[in-house]
Amino acid sequence: MKCPGCQAEILNDSRFCSKCGTPIHSEGKILFSHTRTILKPQEELHYGTELARKYRILEVVGRGGMGVVYKAEDLKLKRNVALKFLPAELVKDPEAKERFVLEARAAAALSHPNICTIHEIEEAEGKSFIAMEYVDGQSLREKLKKDSLELDEALEVAIQITDGLNAAHKKDIIHRDIKSANIMVTENGQVKIMDFGLAKVKGGTLLTREGTTLGTVAYMSPEQARGEDVDHRTDIWSLGVVLYEMFGGRLPFQGEREASILYSVVNEEPKSLKSIKPDIPSAVLQIINRAIKKKPESRYVSAEDMLKDLRKFRDSLKAEQAGIFNLRSFFRWVRRPIVAFPAIVLIAAICFSAVWYFNRQAKIRWARQELLPDIERLIATSFGDTTEVFKLVEEAKKYLSDDPRLSELMVQCSSKVTVKTNPPGAKIFSKVYRNPNDEWEFLGISPIEDLRVPLTHFR
Repeated sequence: MKCPGCQAEILNDSRFCSKCGTPIHSEGKILFSHTRTILKPQEELHYGTELARKYRILEVVGRGGMGVVYKAEDLKLKRNVALKFLPAELVKDPEAKERFVLEARAAAALSHPNICTIHEIEEAEGKSFIAMEYVDGQSLREKLKKDSLELDEALEVAIQITDGLNAAHKKDIIHRDIKSANIMVTENGQVKIMDFGLAKVKGGTLLTREGTTLGTVAYMSPEQARGEDVDHRTDIWSLGVVLYEMFGGRLPFQGEREASILYSVVNEEPKSLKSIKPDIPSAVLQIINRAIKKKPESRYVSAEDMLKDLRKFRDSLKAEQAGIFNLRSFFRWVRRPIVAFPAIVLIAAICFSAVWYFNRQAKIRWARQELLPDIERLIATSFGDTTEVFKLVEEAKKYLSDDPRLSELMVQCSSKVTVKTNPPGAKIFSKVYRNPNDEWEFLGISPIEDLRVPLTHFR
């Protein structure tokens, strides 16, 4: 099938062209995202209505594409609960009803302080509903509309979301609709992930049509936007978008229409958070940038790894705010003669180690933030000779030896050579072919195997 706009090849059931964003109408029908708000149900339950002799309706607290939510009183346990109903338009839709039940099963399998608890699934007067924990608070989206979050608060919210998501992933449950509107925050700062209505359980029935995109477009991963199969890394992408929204005060991918947003998600890089929030910590920036990599394999391998990085930064921030040493008591202790000399030696060793460490960290930051972008730019403009780029890669390797990004750049600007002689033991030298007057560079003694050299011609 070809796109009517740019004539690119696309899947037969695609909703949008991944190249130009043109909406695709299949067989004269427009497929809408399941997360679009559906029209108000014809019959709405009123205050005081009792259901299954267990619940009394108090008020409507939310409406969405996959359910209407009421606040209700549990008459037996005397507590407030949330009841989620299928909209009247979807009651007769077997797929929607099955997804509704799937939401209950997926979420009920999870027991975690950062995931909304499911109590039961019931049916009354021909209406199916889920009884769940009532979360007294506001959505993260509403909270961000009112005011931006302080660094400490934003970091705590991010850690709680990631912790809950990690628990779901460990049970092979993918949320597939992580967004700020699906995250509740209570008055005391407790975070709850809501709405597993789009969840995909490993080994369960795939209810979505192949190629159909679900989820809110601004938070969709590129693979989800293209209607491809997704795994837990699509949640990591969406979480990265939520973090970008929290720390940057705006969404990374914006547009007036769905098509333009989808095009940006698939083809464009978001505006650098550093340019929006110059004071954003580099550790947070790196976490977000890694989470929203276009290729799933370039993102975090798991939510657990992302959680470790978030906690590591939080702990370092707390240590910095609290102060590592109480200098007054420390100096009072070292005045004692029995510890004075060892203390001086220890202080000198600590100072030397600190200077070395901070100098090393500064060079690592320089290599990652300045040298790597320079190398990428030079590789893109180097034609047939990467000698100078290779020298920069070798320099960066001193500080970023285990960096996967650097390893990829090394492969792009070099190749491996093997030199064998008979008999072995020959000294091997080389120099760039176009510079015959250069000094010969000693490479080693034969046999030499898999030695990395720049991409150029050698003598």
